[in-house]
Amino acid sequence: MFVLLGHVHGWAENIDTLRYRQLPGYPFVYVSDAYVSTPPAISDSLFDMVARGLRFKVNRTELLEDDPFIALYNDSLVPLLKEKNLVLRQVFVKGAASPEGPYWNNIRLSRERTRRLIEFLKSNLDQPIGNCTTDAKCVTEDYAYLVKLMELAGDEEYEQVKAIWDRSKGDEHQCKRELMALNDGKTWNRLLEVYYPTLRQSRVVLWFTVNPDRMPMRACQITAEAALPMVTPLPEQLNLMPASAKTYRRRHLIAARTNLLHDFAYVPQFGFAPSGNIQLEYYPLTGHYTYNAGFTFSNHRHWENHKFMQVRDVQLELRRYFKGGGAFLGTYLGAYAQGTVYGIGFSQTKGWEGEGGGAGLTLGHTCRLNKKGSLRLELSLSMGAFITRYDPYVWGNPINGTIDGLYYYNYRGSTSQFKKRNHRFMWFGPTNAGLHLTYDIIYRKKKEVTR
Repeated sequence: MFVLLGHVHGWAENIDTLRYRQLPGYPFVYVSDAYVSTPPAISDSLFDMVARGLRFKVNRTELLEDDPFIALYNDSLVPLLKEKNLVLRQVFVKGAASPEGPYWNNIRLSRERTRRLIEFLKSNLDQPIGNCTTDAKCVTEDYAYLVKLMELAGDEEYEQVKAIWDRSKGDEHQCKRELMALNDGKTWNRLLEVYYPTLRQSRVVLWFTVNPDRMPMRACQITAEAALPMVTPLPEQLNLMPASAKTYRRRHLIAARTNLLHDFAYVPQFGFAPSGNIQLEYYPLTGHYTYNAGFTFSNHRHWENHKFMQVRDVQLELRRYFKGGGAFLGTYLGAYAQGTVYGIGFSQTKGWEGEGGGAGLTLGHTCRLNKKGSLRLELSLSMGAFITRYDPYVWGNPINGTIDGLYYYNYRGSTSQFKKRNHRFMWFGPTNAGLHLTYDIIYRKKKEVTR
């Protein structure tokens, strides 16, 4: 207990808890009585502990509609501020970029992200932010926050990365060079996947005072027993657990998918012709891209009326989901390649067998069907080119018309000159349509290191 309180006090030493109180449930909002005129002293370390804000995609500065901070601010915090008639006094905001990418571009990103957050804050608050003090900072590549995240996560390479940052003495170029060379680049690649998405954000701490025309807000009056935890959030409150108490959540690794349009297919001149089809999709932990492999199989043989539908098709696909962050939901664009062998017959005189291949693009959209997201529905349409070489075949000898119970290639030339696959066909246009059901069959555990 004494160790815990001592550690907490180290975080809160710059805040006078009698004059500045954190709004319960919102650690990034400080509230004072109207007579307090001096803003709270928000050190960099305290800012990193309590600030919240907006995340951004790689190399982007526009707001993400599903960012959790947007809902927290618009739907929860702003109504409370209006209800209690709190007056905005000061804004502490910091925009940053993750270390990958050119340094000059990261300068632009950090400035734009800072501006975006300020614009967002005043969008629903109905208070002129321009009339209060704004303490804005732009951190081009936020290595200090990276070190803090690694410390709170109990990362095994924390000491190495911290030593590089300390040795660089704030020189971001030097720090970047040494980090990229550490462990032959393996550490840099791991940081890129695990921590850098958290660095692509703009964060804020707000200071409000109680309107002097109203009584002090009871919701901000915190008892002595509750004051310390509210002003000094512990690592578990930030979802950044120490190594002895790491938490995990399940993430999809591989999903199986079937196309209902193939499962219940109807072919003109043939009839009902369902196909067995299965696709497997591999999901990385983060990013936009997934990898797919699919196989379609049908084996319909109706000897009595000479109808056949025997198809073997293999397809590989690379998808890019427009929404990042590892969710792999919403609209995507895919590039595919396929190979097919087939034997198809509609009647005694209409039959074909051959091989083909093609490639093209797929546009699709995926949405959840259950709360966990393990079951999903997908719509897709593929456009591309398909080239096949084939031979027609008929029932009976095509030269003398003898019906001997055999199928023959529909060829009337010299048998010595016959070569298989005399015919060629190329198609360009729609190649597939899908109404898919997708279900996660293999999961992975993802370490929770970001908030």
